[in-house]
Amino acid sequence: MIHFLPDSFETETASPYKEAVARLASVRTALGVAEQVAGMAPGDPPAPIVPTAWPEASDARRRCFDTRSIAAAQAAVAGLEMLAAQRDAGTAAHPKSVERLALELRSELADLDKLFSL
Repeated sequence: MIHFLPDSFETETASPYKEAVARLASVRTALGVAEQVAGMAPGDPPAPIVPTAWPEASDARRRCFDTRSIAAAQAAVAGLEMLAAQRDAGTAAHPKSVERLALELRSELADLDKLFSL
């Protein structure tokens, strides 16, 4: 299974803020990989999303952000596992499917950014 969190990242002692930032970093990493595999020109990288409004955010907004960022990170992992499995099988993923994965990850990052910019 693919995971992006460093081995030293301990979820039991990590703050929810650090977990959220780590999930976002994993989605950004997956986006870069997907764009590279798809042969897409690396466009403007999405601005790093740092939920600076986290301390002032309501519990509902935090839960929404958590749910959405977890789903985005899981989608990124699933997409990259699909690419790795196809490569291991000796086949290449269809370029349009990899491009779609990259576009979806970029869209998720933009949506997550909006949660803390409202």
